[in-house]
Amino acid sequence: MSSQAKLETLFIRFLNNECSGEEVEWLMQAFDAGENEDLLRSLVLHQLESSSVPGDNSAAVDQVYARLSEHIRESASPGRTGGTIRMYRLLKNLAVAASILALLGAGYWMFYARRLEKKPLVPDSEKTIAVKDFAPGGDKAVLTLANGSSILLDSAHNGTLTRQGDTRVLKLANGQLAYRAPTAEQSATLYNTVATPKGGQYQVTLSDGTRVWLNAASSLRFPTAFAGAERKVEVTGEVYFEVAHNTMPFIVKKGDMEVRVLGTHFNINAYEDETDMKVTLLEGKVNITQRKDQQLLSPGQQARIKTGEAIAVNSTVNLETVMAWKNGLFDFNSADIKTIMRQISRWYNIEVAYEGNIPDRQFSGKISRNTNASNVLKILELSNIHFKMEHERIVVMP
Repeated sequence: MSSQAKLETLFIRFLNNECSGEEVEWLMQAFDAGENEDLLRSLVLHQLESSSVPGDNSAAVDQVYARLSEHIRESASPGRTGGTIRMYRLLKNLAVAASILALLGAGYWMFYARRLEKKPLVPDSEKTIAVKDFAPGGDKAVLTLANGSSILLDSAHNGTLTRQGDTRVLKLANGQLAYRAPTAEQSATLYNTVATPKGGQYQVTLSDGTRVWLNAASSLRFPTAFAGAERKVEVTGEVYFEVAHNTMPFIVKKGDMEVRVLGTHFNINAYEDETDMKVTLLEGKVNITQRKDQQLLSPGQQARIKTGEAIAVNSTVNLETVMAWKNGLFDFNSADIKTIMRQISRWYNIEVAYEGNIPDRQFSGKISRNTNASNVLKILELSNIHFKMEHERIVVMP
């Protein structure tokens, strides 16, 4: 295999996170050689042209190169050793490939973010001031029992936590909460609530076998055992359901909105700071009602519910973007900076403020949620937006 063919093969493997450590080192050394810069440009441009990104992408390549060169010039100082300069060039080439693929919305951002944890892209510029970093969220939640007492689930021991009537409440070894009820109907209906804080997430298995995932700053109120003619729960925030099949309808309430199903998979995004509620169906069918309005969804459709307006249905929703949070990702699909920062605020449990005239720009790409906030911000900074981290907040600046 020729040297150029090997470069091309390893480049594709690198973008798919399939390279061994030795292959990554060989690839970076090859791209560090000045004569291979044109090849790197052509490989990246080919990836753009073979993607769904429309138009002439050569300008995008040049723009990212210029942005990274500016970062490196700002951070470089006279008298650097040749070895240090070479390391900056290696980091530059790595960052170029990562940031260009970010334009595609490629999963490569996960690969890039993991390496940022060990080795930052460049030192902070004058416009980026970091007082402290913010760790990613994790499995955190509070369980409120029928009598009003609470259990902090992230510090509770595995095993049986308590009994609610005849129902056992267990914390499983994998950090999940499960309810085990006898088959006989219980004499009284008791309600529990699981609530995740900012920076938290949790999974609950209800007594009927329905599995529920809660995103950060979300809650689920439910009976410890279902009785009667229906199964009804209430939610806030963002919650994903895999409803167990049962002849009893399963009903999810948020305010005056109801989602009614028998057995299906769907996601509800009902954060108070979002402009509308969104119900996205992955499998089965759901019927959504709000006052006198109702809509029946089929798989792949999303309903958008706004007070005082008719329920709107989107049949071209990106399901990967909707479900990214459950799969450990931020997935931005032509999202503006305020939409992105609301997600970051909830996951890292921080406040967000804005200074100056923030560019009206859209972002697309995937970033792992299992990385510190500074790594996410460094990636976003490649689009000429800057951030200042101070105490318990992030300030967004032009």
